[in-house]
Amino acid sequence: MQKKNHAQISQELIQAHQILCDLIGTGPFHFVDVPLHGNIGDLLIMLGTLAFFKKNNLQPRLLSPYFSFRTEWVKPGETIVFQGGGNFGDLYAPCHRLRERVTLALPKNRIIILPQSIQFITDLALQQSARLFRSHPDLHICVRDAESFEIAKQFSSNVYLLPDMAHQLYPLSVRPKEIPNGLLLIDRLDTEKSNESDTTQFSSRTDTDWPMLVGKRELFIDFFRKVVNRLGKMHMGQTANQILMPIWIRYAAYLANEATELFAAHQEVVSDRLHGHILAFVMSMPNTVLDNSYHKNSRYLRAWTAGSPLVRLQPATPGKDRP
Repeated sequence: MQKKNHAQISQELIQAHQILCDLIGTGPFHFVDVPLHGNIGDLLIMLGTLAFFKKNNLQPRLLSPYFSFRTEWVKPGETIVFQGGGNFGDLYAPCHRLRERVTLALPKNRIIILPQSIQFITDLALQQSARLFRSHPDLHICVRDAESFEIAKQFSSNVYLLPDMAHQLYPLSVRPKEIPNGLLLIDRLDTEKSNESDTTQFSSRTDTDWPMLVGKRELFIDFFRKVVNRLGKMHMGQTANQILMPIWIRYAAYLANEATELFAAHQEVVSDRLHGHILAFVMSMPNTVLDNSYHKNSRYLRAWTAGSPLVRLQPATPGKDRP
């Protein structure tokens, strides 16, 4: 792919989202699957989405995590907008089951799924889910890469290839507390870790992952999530979401800012997390990308960011055992 000016590519990615204004329209809508957990990548997607809403004078009627949303809150003519990310499929079943339930329960409401990467473990699960989604007459699925685009065509006739919503945070800058120095390695600890990613070749000043960065604050996040869940079970979910989600968004912004400050303290980033790459991208930092277990990262680079002179994809090392 021919290299372009980084700022130009960033502006093109931001502009690509404008199609969502027409899809969402000017009527009331619900923003569903707000990530109430410590995954910094999901928080960046949410904050980018909210920034997009604000830029375009779009105000959700209600924000809700996946576990506390109720379809009876939705009135005729209202739109449901699902958070984007990488949880479309049976790899992260609870979030996907909510999308399926909403699709079945609200056939007369427009449903928009913001940019996702699609991954199913089994063909049977894919086929069953596709039949369910296909039954909805006004379902719109946005995807982040060409491979997901081909899969999504089995789910809907309304499929859009769009970049991740976190690009709406560009340009993101922070005054570093110290002179930037060394390499930051964001190295996955979960099941999406690839057997073929070799991180031993990098001499990093800091080696971490999102759970390590959040640390013990995950205890507070877990408590906050339990409060929201409990209030929902007491039939107070709608009021709880109205009161507690703005508090959560401020805390999520605080966590994302900590990640931004960590990145700003380094000169370069190496990451096998997609949003390690995207955070470096919106901060205009040189970054090297390693793939995840199902090639989500390389698929994304091919679709959107590989043309930047700041980005490099590290080739896999086939046959390497997982560390």
